[in-house]
Amino acid sequence: MKQLVFTTLAAAALLAWGCQGTSKPAGGDTAAVAAQTSAEPAWTLEGTKWKLKEFPSSPMEIPPGDREIYMQFTDSASQVSGFLGCNGFGGKYLATPGGDLQITNVISTQMACERLNIENAFGKAMEATNKYTIEKDLLRLQKGDSILATFTAAQP
Repeated sequence: MKQLVFTTLAAAALLAWGCQGTSKPAGGDTAAVAAQTSAEPAWTLEGTKWKLKEFPSSPMEIPPGDREIYMQFTDSASQVSGFLGCNGFGGKYLATPGGDLQITNVISTQMACERLNIENAFGKAMEATNKYTIEKDLLRLQKGDSILATFTAAQP
């Protein structure tokens, strides 16, 4: 009798364990699950590699190069770093959840190159920035409502 009770309990436990991964969404709505898994990632200021897309206020062509022009924000150290086109840079930043942003103490290497106009525009945009917005995969550095530079998100 004890062996029969033990065997029955063991079989019930195995059956319950084996059925754990077979649950379906309530109402059988597999489209909702598909939409959740295929949604775009929620891009954040920190932890995202932001590739330069354009300077809307002074249109200039961003020529392709050997390396991407980008910036990254590191939350744990409040540091911003990146590549300007031929020079690397680093500095400090202070951001608020409300969209305020200050980038300060920026330093860079000083190599001469063909992309100095882009580097200078990038540097001026960082210096003048007092606000940022993120919409989908776009980061906009702003001074008030004026967009200084636009970046596209990429995984670091």
